[in-house]
Amino acid sequence: MKWIIHYDIVAFAIIAIILIVYSAFNHIKTFSNKVYAVLLWVSLLSTITDISAAFAGSFYNPQNHAFFIIVNLIHFVVQNLVPCIYCLFAYAIVYENSKLNKKWFCIIFVPYIINFLLIISTPFTNACFYYDSLGVYHRGNGQFFTYTIAIYYVITSCFIVLHNIKKLSKTQSLSVIFYTAESIILNLIQLFFSQFLLQEIGIAFAMFFIYITLQNPLEYMDLQTGTFNRNLFKKTIESKLSQKIDFSIVCIQVEGLTYINEKFGISNGNYLLKEISSFLHSLNKKNDIFRISNRQFVLLCPAKIQSENYPLQIIEKFKKPFYFSDINVFSYLWAYICYFENSKNIHSVSDFFTIVDSSFSEYKSKNKNKIIYASSDILDKRRRENIIHQAITNAIENRTFQVYFQPIYSTVDNCYTNMEALVRLIDDNHGFIPPDEFIPIAEKNGDIIAIGEIVLEKVCEFTELYHPQDYGIKRIHVNLSVVQCMQENITASLSNIIKRHNIPFGFIDFEITETTADNTNDRLEKIMNIFKEQGIDFSLDDYGTGYSNQTNIMKYPYSIVKIDKSMVWACDTNPKALISLKHTISMIRELNMTVLAEGVETEKQRIFLKNIGCEYLQGFYFSKPQPKDDVIDIIKHNKIIGELVNA
Repeated sequence: MKWIIHYDIVAFAIIAIILIVYSAFNHIKTFSNKVYAVLLWVSLLSTITDISAAFAGSFYNPQNHAFFIIVNLIHFVVQNLVPCIYCLFAYAIVYENSKLNKKWFCIIFVPYIINFLLIISTPFTNACFYYDSLGVYHRGNGQFFTYTIAIYYVITSCFIVLHNIKKLSKTQSLSVIFYTAESIILNLIQLFFSQFLLQEIGIAFAMFFIYITLQNPLEYMDLQTGTFNRNLFKKTIESKLSQKIDFSIVCIQVEGLTYINEKFGISNGNYLLKEISSFLHSLNKKNDIFRISNRQFVLLCPAKIQSENYPLQIIEKFKKPFYFSDINVFSYLWAYICYFENSKNIHSVSDFFTIVDSSFSEYKSKNKNKIIYASSDILDKRRRENIIHQAITNAIENRTFQVYFQPIYSTVDNCYTNMEALVRLIDDNHGFIPPDEFIPIAEKNGDIIAIGEIVLEKVCEFTELYHPQDYGIKRIHVNLSVVQCMQENITASLSNIIKRHNIPFGFIDFEITETTADNTNDRLEKIMNIFKEQGIDFSLDDYGTGYSNQTNIMKYPYSIVKIDKSMVWACDTNPKALISLKHTISMIRELNMTVLAEGVETEKQRIFLKNIGCEYLQGFYFSKPQPKDDVIDIIKHNKIIGELVNA
């Protein structure tokens, strides 16, 4: 058989040129880049072995039969490896920087291994090819299997892309689809017209298309410095974040270049930029260097590399003179460094740029050659804290804190007998701010003292105006924080508020969390005893969430222990939790304290909590926290609710 090898020669030339150009540039050390480089080499070897096999077949000599067999075997082994590696490349595009798990290893490599075993058996089985007595090359029946495997890889590659189409750009998807369509067509042509060696030219066109669409280094290079550019930086960070790959970042902002350009010329300024780039490369070859603006460089470090010394090394570099044209320009260059020790706090590329810009704007005017340890989490938290702090200040000045009330159901009286007062912050500009956000900030800056007094004042005003006692309410629970309990005059200030509104002391119950108890120790016991003498009761809130609950129960004079909702909810799925809860309730009652269960949301929970001895129940099953007008409407129907619940 006479093969037409012109297409192979063209394919060889195309792939060789791509490989030379591709190797001339630096590349990000990603999974897909590594696989593409392997794919180029395998494709080049495939064209070489195809040409060699064609020539060998044209000059067959029975005396060198073994040689011709080996040449063809090598060609089959290499050529059939190409679609396998391409399938791996498609996987790498989708799952960039990820490790190849066992499942995908089998999907990608096991068919080739089977194919490989079939190929190497050919000298004994004539599976893929054989030479007859006249030296004529013939296909073996096994070649149909090799073509089938090739089609399998093409279809699998297409499936990988289509299944993850939302993760990929249009360019990435088109590259794989182009290869898929081209490979199927050319494989079918060569299957029926074997003299036309079209597979390699198809591979060459595919490599070229991938190169110009996905792997073109010029698209991602800063030609002035030889580093990677801003576009590739964004793409790299997005890829790492999507794959949850940890990394660290050192961002360097070079100052003084404008003066250099103006005084000594742009060419000398560019020379210094190259010097800086070379120095950054010298720190560690495993790091990727990017130029993200005219004066900003980024050092992107893998997580496994200890990067904490890089900022110090860079600062030391800028303390030494830079030279060009025999001129010392030491005094004209300095740097600011924004160091991200850990990438887990970065959620997007825009977050990174916001943090860098904010950090440099805040600190660069203070000191030259300064290292800024930045974190998006910290900065975002700071911004949010500032917003909330301003909202708290406004609410204190204008007394606009709202107090909501959540009814507490008595399983003994079959109606609502208590209520908990819960503070709410609704800002005109930022809307509803959750208590778990603003209360820690208020405690941190001391505003919680004023908030606590406002809440108690509003509870007393509510009691004065609506007389909830007339509807069966015996007590209102008001929360006390750690900061409040540490104040010297807390007993006097809070007692005066209650007295001023002529509210019976026994109508107020102060709730203390276990955390508060742990942080105030003996002082809390003193405060509680003073209030107890006045008739105010105390509840231990969030029982079951801390580490020293029993100690707190025994040490302080609580009247009520509030079982945290986590203990209640655990009983729904965990029999051991139910046993624990029963014993806990039994212990509390034996200590002559009342049990209140929080987080009641279902009829089932209400029934079993009542049956195991909970005197009070609180939760969304009965009512969410309500504004004062709404809660009055609810408790006005206490008898009706009691009858319904008890039915």
